[in-house]
Amino acid sequence: MKKSLYEDLAERFVLKIENDEWTVGMRVPGEIELARMYGVGRSTIRETLNLLWQRGLVEKKNGVGTFIKAKEPVLENPLLELTSVGQMISEAGYDPHSVGFKKKYTKASKELSEKLKTGIDEDIIIISRGRLAGETPVAYSYNIFPERYVGDMFETEFKGKVIPELEKRGIRIRYADTEIRGIDPGNAYAKRALNFLDSSAVLLEQLHYDDRGRAIFLSYDYLNTDVMKLNIRRTKKI
Repeated sequence: MKKSLYEDLAERFVLKIENDEWTVGMRVPGEIELARMYGVGRSTIRETLNLLWQRGLVEKKNGVGTFIKAKEPVLENPLLELTSVGQMISEAGYDPHSVGFKKKYTKASKELSEKLKTGIDEDIIIISRGRLAGETPVAYSYNIFPERYVGDMFETEFKGKVIPELEKRGIRIRYADTEIRGIDPGNAYAKRALNFLDSSAVLLEQLHYDDRGRAIFLSYDYLNTDVMKLNIRRTKKI
C-alpha cells in the first residue's frame, strides 16, 4: 500500500532525529516554516507532527511549540522465558543501574516459611532496589532469600545481577513459578515502588527454583508498564 504524503514526511523527520540533526529538547520549526521548506500544506505538516507525537518522538507544549523528546527505552520480555530485569535492560541496549539499595535481616514468617520451605523464624534477607535503563526508572524489586543460600553476598551494596551471582556460588536457577498481579496501593512494598517509578505498574511475583528443585528466592518486581512490555503467545487448542 502506498504511503501517504505525511507518512513519507514523518520518515524524513525520524531520520533527522536519528542522525541528531534534530536533538533532544530542540524546538521543531513551526508549521508555516516547515510547510514552506517541504512544499506541502500546513494540514500535511500537522498530520506529520501528530504521527511523531503518537510515536513518542515529540511533545507538544501549548502556546510554545513542538519539541524533540528523549526516547524512552522499550523493554520486551516473552513471559515463557525466565529473564531477569537486568538482563532485559541489557538486551534492549541499555546499561542497567541499581539505585537505593536497601538490606534487611529478619525472621521467616509463616507465609514465607511455606513458600521458601524454611523453618519458622529461620534467618532471611530482604534486599530492595530501583532499576534504571539509562535514566529511566523501569522496575523496583524486592528479593527475599533464606540467609543460608547467600551468606555474605549482600555484605556490601549490591549492584549486579542476582542470578549470575548465585551461579558463582554453585546455585543454578532453572525455573520460576510466576504470577502477574495487580497492585495494592496500601501495601508498604507497593508504596515505595510506585513512588520510585512514578508511573503505571504491574507486579510480577516469582518463586525461583534451582536445578535440585529447591526454592531459592522469592521476588516481587514492580514493573513500569510504560516501558516494560510483557507478552505471551496463546494458541488455540485443536
